[in-house]
Amino acid sequence: MKTETLQGIGLNDDQIRSVMAEFGNEINPLKQAKAIAEQERDSLKTQLDEVNGQLKEAQKKAEKGSDLQNQLKDLQKQFDESKANAEKQLQATKKDYEISAALSQAGAKNEKAVKALLDTEKVNFDDNGKLIGLSEQLEAVKKDNDFLFAETKDSGAGKPNITPAGNPNPNGGNGTKALADYSYQELSALKADSPSQYQALVGGDK
Repeated sequence: MKTETLQGIGLNDDQIRSVMAEFGNEINPLKQAKAIAEQERDSLKTQLDEVNGQLKEAQKKAEKGSDLQNQLKDLQKQFDESKANAEKQLQATKKDYEISAALSQAGAKNEKAVKALLDTEKVNFDDNGKLIGLSEQLEAVKKDNDFLFAETKDSGAGKPNITPAGNPNPNGGNGTKALADYSYQELSALKADSPSQYQALVGGDK
């Protein structure tokens, strides 16, 4: 989401800062998790490259029946073990990142609390690299522990039911929704489909 985009739909600076702050709260944890995963990936790749370099060097010097032949076997074994461990750790890191992203998308208020209710051993990747075994568990946890989840903006069917700030709830309640609670797509849809409501929202959130 860019400042220029929000300016293009008529928001002022204060409203843009409010929307960007809310957007940052949602996206920053995912960026951090991705950065950690990339660091672990690079570290494991470096280790593999070092062992592989030693293996190739020993292969060049190895002579049948010499001590180097034994060294070659030991290095080959070390390389195979390091490669297997690296692949296992990378899969675990990738799975943890994907689970965190799914929990964030589901509106989990406390990721650790929700994850503790999941059996992550049953969560794996299919042949296409798609996460399986999570959605069913997550639905069950959400059903029994709805207090652990915030209401997601895309939980309703069709277009969002938007109430301009300062106006009563159309269902009879007194709740209002701040500008920062809307996604860019919702704001764009509101401006296109109901300009009067959009203006009321923008004007009432100053």
